Amino acid sequence: MSSVGFVGLGAMGRHMAARLAGSYDLVVHDVDAAAVASACAQGARASGSLRALADQVETVLCSLPTPQVVRDVILGDDGLCHGAKVRRIVDLSTIGPSMAQTLALALGERGIAFIDSPVSGGTSGAAAGTLTLMVAGDPEAIGAVRPQLDRIGSTVLVVGETPGQGQTVKLVNNMLFASNLVAAYEATAMAVKAGVPAERLLEVVNASSGRSYITEKRVDPVLDRDFAVRFATGLLRKDVRLAIQEADAAGAMLFTARAAAQLLEIAQAQGLAGEDYAMLATLFEQWNGIELTRERTGAPK
Repeated sequence: MSSVGFVGLGAMGRHMAARLAGSYDLVVHDVDAAAVASACAQGARASGSLRALADQVETVLCSLPTPQVVRDVILGDDGLCHGAKVRRIVDLSTIGPSMAQTLALALGERGIAFIDSPVSGGTSGAAAGTLTLMVAGDPEAIGAVRPQLDRIGSTVLVVGETPGQGQTVKLVNNMLFASNLVAAYEATAMAVKAGVPAERLLEVVNASSGRSYITEKRVDPVLDRDFAVRFATGLLRKDVRLAIQEADAAGAMLFTARAAAQLLEIAQAQGLAGEDYAMLATLFEQWNGIELTRERTGAPK
């Protein structure tokens, strides 16, 4: 059984690691000792440091929260880049194309391939192995890690040969998601404020031109008051901010994404960063004096 490394056992990473543990000799590392213990209970082995992990395996996959954390894990004083055996690092995080290009260049100077592979599908997709992966990098390196990618995702799409291209696609996807999310919650709140039951609105919209993934799949949890964390609002805010930064750097014009970013900043200020993105709907409830529920039609409070 070949050995593979995995760094980052958070909400997404722990599920992806679990899917690899059954097929590989999996070596894991995380700052959370409880997360490491849980992974070991599923068949993984713990490594005491990043460098020690990279001394044992040729391929390391990372799932981490921010660009700076990814950089520290890979290029830090005790980072993966110093490992004696590592030859490929797959980043499953969302860090933006600029950081991906920086990491690819630094690792290339050490003879280590960097595969840019952000994911989409949330924690449920990570658990089920049905994630979509947006992959960019050297074709030979991608081919070498394809078996691991196929274990964690059902849709593996190679979008280019240059690290950073996967990040661009992921940021555009999440920018669209955030913009559609804000529009759907805003529109639902408007209808309810005017006296139209949310369920009746969705019935019409989802049979008409206004429908979207959000109206079909992500308003219902609000109506059911289901705010279990699928994707934290703070992480969505981070992704939209990264998208705006990259657009500004490229001279691309953005309008709706900036409006979505403004709402996410408000959510951050109100302490919703760790809550599920569905909590954004509660802001429109507050501002409109309504409730988006199945039990009530949303008459003003």
